[in-house]
Amino acid sequence: MHRRATYILTHMSTYPTHTVLILSNDADSAATIEALFRERNCAVLTETSAKKAVETARVLSPSLLILDLDLPHVERLLLCRRLRAVMSGAILLLSSSRHQEQICEYYLAGIDEHLATPLSPMVLLVKSMAWLMRNEWMDVPSQPSSAYS
Repeated sequence: MHRRATYILTHMSTYPTHTVLILSNDADSAATIEALFRERNCAVLTETSAKKAVETARVLSPSLLILDLDLPHVERLLLCRRLRAVMSGAILLLSSSRHQEQICEYYLAGIDEHLATPLSPMVLLVKSMAWLMRNEWMDVPSQPSSAYS
């Protein structure tokens, strides 16, 4: 494994806590994902209902949302749009779809990344942590830096 990736995965407690929302109707998968993020000092919530997930995302504005819910394509698109409308954190969609047109539609509906399943939990973790760090880097400081004063 690359040295930087190894460092990130073993020293996650030095990073601030993030809120991760998991939307999944697969209890075993959700439990595995939840454990991975809790081990890395993240606050994790799991929802099994699309309606509840949209409300939770609106109230909590999670840093990351992992969408692993079995829905028909049109319903999943609508859900992606609703989630993007209420949150600014990264949305990672896990799906078995290999249809390029559908995947493009998901991006247009607001997801940040599509990950094809089946997927290794470690790959999901590395991709997720990259998105969390990217969001930190993109945050604009609210106060001007004193280094430039």
